Amino acid sequence: MLVLVLLLVKGAGVVPGVLWAVAPVVIAPGGLGVYGGWRVFREAWVLRTRGVTVEGRLLWFPWYSGVEQYTYAYVDSHGVRRERTGSDGCAERAEITYDPSAPETTKVGRRTTGQLVFGAVLLLLLGGPVLLAGAAFVVVGLVALVI
Repeated sequence: MLVLVLLLVKGAGVVPGVLWAVAPVVIAPGGLGVYGGWRVFREAWVLRTRGVTVEGRLLWFPWYSGVEQYTYAYVDSHGVRRERTGSDGCAERAEITYDPSAPETTKVGRRTTGQLVFGAVLLLLLGGPVLLAGAAFVVVGLVALVI
């Protein structure tokens, strides 16, 4: 708010003030896109590079808010019985890929290509440019203050 007042007092014009005021509205979704894209991409990359695939057995599949949730039981490489619940699955037996260093990171099946592509698109094509645009709005406001 102080920057907006300074821009008006300095007579920098309407455009820098509007860009400065709009910057948070642009930065927030851009930051969320970058963060979400990075998480999706990283999870797929971790499962692809160091994931271990074991056989899981379907325990049950209740409905939550209109979506089937499948719970699979599997035994990890240390002999610990674990469960994985998610909307993907439906077969009596399925391959479960998990990260040995973070066993809560799991996926039904081995395929991670779609998840890698989705994470990269979200990160590089949606989140990144929007975040950079918001940063550019901030820079315009700061340059107008200095000049």
